[in-house]
Amino acid sequence: MLYSFLRVGFWIFTHLICRYRVRGLENVPATGPLLIVSNHLSWYDPILLGVLLPRRIWFFTKAEIFRWPIAGWVCRATGQIPVHRGSSDRAALEKGLEYLHEGKALAVFPEGTVARKEQMIAAHTGAAMMALRTGATVLPIAHTGTRRILRSLRTLWFPRVDIQIGTPFVPAISEGVARKVELKAVTQEIMGRIAEMIPPESRGVYTSL
Repeated sequence: MLYSFLRVGFWIFTHLICRYRVRGLENVPATGPLLIVSNHLSWYDPILLGVLLPRRIWFFTKAEIFRWPIAGWVCRATGQIPVHRGSSDRAALEKGLEYLHEGKALAVFPEGTVARKEQMIAAHTGAAMMALRTGATVLPIAHTGTRRILRSLRTLWFPRVDIQIGTPFVPAISEGVARKVELKAVTQEIMGRIAEMIPPESRGVYTSL
């Protein structure tokens, strides 16, 4: 109930602060374990996913937010997963695997942090690991323009935001390939699918893909 209430509230707020266009909603699987992967340009990216996608979504959320009075209570009440950035958070990964095994939709930003410029940065392999271990469907999503949302709150200028939802896929397990090599290859595939949906000048380290 709390998630639904917040979703309606942020849906209204989103319409007040930006002009958005979302394409590919028909690509979102209605049921089954789903690993949503996206580039990360703004603190507002997870809110947009929660507002615009038709499924209930769980997120990895930086652990510091759980210490904030109101935001922390909301995160705990809605079942979000605290993650300690800058280290391999085994507990967070195990919780994510548990959610996927339960058939939930889990959103991951493989880059691990908001890009300082509107450029993609190198991703971690956690999303690839969870996809391979659970067999979950991976849904690539690309955000463009969300970096300008925070600025619009100060200037009352309504930026254009584009959300492109790609084709879902299930990464194939490679027989006889070293684990690190396999994780790197699947990570490259995930980020390449995101990169192809955004302008070339914003692809950053994934321009060559």
